[in-house]
Amino acid sequence: MQQLLEHPAVQGGVLPLIVALIFGAVFARTRYAWLALAVAFATMIALTVGFSFSPLTASRKVTLVLLAAALVGVVVDSWPSTARGFAPALAIAAGIVAPWVFLSILAQREATAGYVAAAGIAAFALVMTYAVMRLRSDGQRVGAAGLGLGLGVGIAAVLSASIGFLLSGVALAAACGAMLLVQLAFSRNIVPGFTATLPLGLGVALFAIGSVLLAELKWYFLPLFLLIPAAVALPAPGNLPRIVRAAILAGYACVAAAIPILAAWYAARGSLS
Repeated sequence: MQQLLEHPAVQGGVLPLIVALIFGAVFARTRYAWLALAVAFATMIALTVGFSFSPLTASRKVTLVLLAAALVGVVVDSWPSTARGFAPALAIAAGIVAPWVFLSILAQREATAGYVAAAGIAAFALVMTYAVMRLRSDGQRVGAAGLGLGLGVGIAAVLSASIGFLLSGVALAAACGAMLLVQLAFSRNIVPGFTATLPLGLGVALFAIGSVLLAELKWYFLPLFLLIPAAVALPAPGNLPRIVRAAILAGYACVAAAIPILAAWYAARGSLS
């Protein structure tokens, strides 16, 4: 049993999927169902590196920020529905937080190069987070986007020599896939709100940025990941059978995710030749 629990596929995919399925099903009729993403990610962390925040390294900051983002999302979703401006404000906050996460790495660069990298990181995190949050009213779109983003970032990360961000991406992909299944099982749209979209958008942005700064992913591949939430926003009529609509949206996401994956594969192949 211990050997099974130590297998990367179980740690990053199987157990996060099972945990998210159970959590999502139990809370399917509440606004807390999409906390399944944070719970699945926490499961992966518990099985791999464990929860330790001293010293506060960049990788540990990623974990801390993602879990904190889920809690912030719950708080924001409890705010009166008449409130406006949350999405832009949270996207700007994501853009500010992202350079802080990797501050120790950016500080090692020359002044100008460090500032340019920080600006690029902030811009990418802001745009990615906002792009995902725009989908927050549609549970199937968010589930499909998370599936594509998690797989896209995770596979691109491992092709760039980052096992840690592979597991992180796959855990979120598994959780989003689980929430797609829960919505099909309950025949209802479970509104993700900021509870899901804030940690999902910011989390995958940090995974991708970390793969650039800590591994070998090329920085100019980052905009390719933005194709995934853009693809998931393509037309998918709500009057279609739920399973058909979910399959269409997941297809959009996987096709878009193939672009950064293939780019990372080609770059890795070129570096070995």
